[in-house]
Amino acid sequence: MSLRPTIQDVLAGLKAEGHVDAEVDARARTALEIRQKTLGASPWFVKALAGGGAWLSAAFLLSFFACVGLWKEEVALTGLGLVLTVASVFLRRNTQGPFMEQLALALCMAGVGAFLVGLGQLEQDTLTLAFAGAAASIALLAVFPDLILYFLATVGLCVSVGVFALDAVGGAGVDAWMLLCAAALSATLLFEPLLRRGPLGARVGPIAFALACAVPGWLLFRSFESSQEGFRYVFRFESEFVPSAYLALLLALLLLWTGWRVLRELGLAREQRVWIPAVCALVLLTGMTLNTPGVLVAVLMLTLGFHRRSRVMLGLAVAFLLTFGAYYYYDLRITLLAKALALTGSGLVLLGVRQFFLRRQPAALTEAR
Repeated sequence: MSLRPTIQDVLAGLKAEGHVDAEVDARARTALEIRQKTLGASPWFVKALAGGGAWLSAAFLLSFFACVGLWKEEVALTGLGLVLTVASVFLRRNTQGPFMEQLALALCMAGVGAFLVGLGQLEQDTLTLAFAGAAASIALLAVFPDLILYFLATVGLCVSVGVFALDAVGGAGVDAWMLLCAAALSATLLFEPLLRRGPLGARVGPIAFALACAVPGWLLFRSFESSQEGFRYVFRFESEFVPSAYLALLLALLLLWTGWRVLRELGLAREQRVWIPAVCALVLLTGMTLNTPGVLVAVLMLTLGFHRRSRVMLGLAVAFLLTFGAYYYYDLRITLLAKALALTGSGLVLLGVRQFFLRRQPAALTEAR
């Protein structure tokens, strides 16, 4: 009885007969590797248990350091943070498996936290801590290959630069930094295919989601702070913000540019029946939400989420849209009856706009989807 032919023999025969090209070996090898990884992957609950065990192991290690008194020594705490961070990078880059990946991530977060706390106990100023946090975030983005860490490091970078801007300029500086982050969010998702082929690679997605949390998060804090007019006993923000109307106008310009890029990519930039109603809707929305610019950011995220077909981005956009919509509702200086009538009227207007698009431009909408 003859032996079963190998995959290499089968591919060689197919190439000899002219059924496949000469580069089929590389494609077949890639497909087999993907299949092996898929079939050999652990179930999700096994990965969850392994990850939980890794974080628990890291917690026990840190509790040991606390028991021996290292947390009371500022220099030792700072040095321990650096050692844990560097060790976690080597551990992550040279090991595989859910347990080791989560252990390295836990040690990395603990190391960065210990390093920053140690610097704080050494009585370093706020600018030094912000610079250290930004430097650590950039370094980890470059050398620590983990999607969760990419997200956390980007959030840390946003917070560190925001603290730096707050200490150096004030609330207006944080608003300016927020606008830059909003522009970076739009550019990241608009040019996502190109960026994924570049040096950023797998970092593009986590960076975009981190920006999608940081920008609305700051605007949510602004809205909360503005609503605490007579109830500032627990927390008080001492710095002045940029007027909300200015932010709304700048965000509207960013949303206009984003929408034009999306229509251009879909081949609808010259269709007046598409972009004229969109511009009119944007002008109307901007005029209505001058005191709540977070609504425009949520609409921006909604546009980008639909464009890139990202369910996570759509979920974030809907959540923030409902949140900022609630703040907009309570910020209206009118009676409850007038608010109810305004909500009813806006809902009817939106339904009317939907019917207008469905009846007048069904082909354009189908192409856009």
